[in-house]
Amino acid sequence: MKQVSSSWCVRPLLWTMLAFMAPVSWAAHPPLFPTTVANHPTIAAQQTTPQNAAKAGDSGGAQVVMKAMSFQPAALNVRAGETVVFRNEDIFAHTVTADDGSFDSGLIQPGESWKITMPKTASLAYHCRPHPNMKAKLVEQAEPASAGKQAASQGLPGFNPPSKPQEFHPILVNFTAALLPLAFLSDLLGRFFKRASLNNAAAWMVLYAAAITPLTGIAGWWWKSTLHGSLPPEIIAVHQWLGTAMVLVLIALAAWRWKIQKRGKAPGASYLIVTAIAVLALIYQGSLGGLMVFGK
Repeated sequence: MKQVSSSWCVRPLLWTMLAFMAPVSWAAHPPLFPTTVANHPTIAAQQTTPQNAAKAGDSGGAQVVMKAMSFQPAALNVRAGETVVFRNEDIFAHTVTADDGSFDSGLIQPGESWKITMPKTASLAYHCRPHPNMKAKLVEQAEPASAGKQAASQGLPGFNPPSKPQEFHPILVNFTAALLPLAFLSDLLGRFFKRASLNNAAAWMVLYAAAITPLTGIAGWWWKSTLHGSLPPEIIAVHQWLGTAMVLVLIALAAWRWKIQKRGKAPGASYLIVTAIAVLALIYQGSLGGLMVFGK
């Protein structure tokens, strides 16, 4: 009787343990038969995401990928009436803008895409408005393009001299924006290490910056006049007046710096403080330009 009663006591304990371990075993070892996507909430959500749905729909036709600050391929053979999908896989926002002004996609943010139907024209050149060195073209053809021809069209972009204000402007801005911080750093190092050569280099860099900055201001106003409709007014207003003020500030700094240079001394604290403020203003102006070029 003792054995029977003890076995009856053990059985409920075993059934309780089995009931507890069953869901754990199910989770650790899922069933071998297939589970439908509809019954799997995670997979279903991934496949119905609008971004993934757009990519799935874009994978069938002609495509141009914006990546590494370039259109890939640089020349794409398409038929008239064919839809071309532009996908932005870069880290910056880009536009697809016709050279003849016939279309403009607006800013295409990273991860987004834009479509256009190829009109009946022999060739259609386009570029990125914020990054004018990004250039490519669509070429009409009677027959579908072979994969070999499309692959062969991908190559290094050719050099084209600037011809528009938005092409001149970034070159001059980058040149000026690099000279002033380098001159400030060179003066600091020359003062710290007592090296006259570093201070001499700084004086020349400030002079070059002052000579280039008026051209930068002119190119900026020209650029603004041609693209005023697509630039945010609250940002461009601060950007243009700050840039104009920087023209006068750099000319004044160059005159001040060369007075110090003629005395054969390193610049004092007052000059370095004013230059540091000018560098911060230049950085702020660059951030405003970045908002307009790359988007938020």
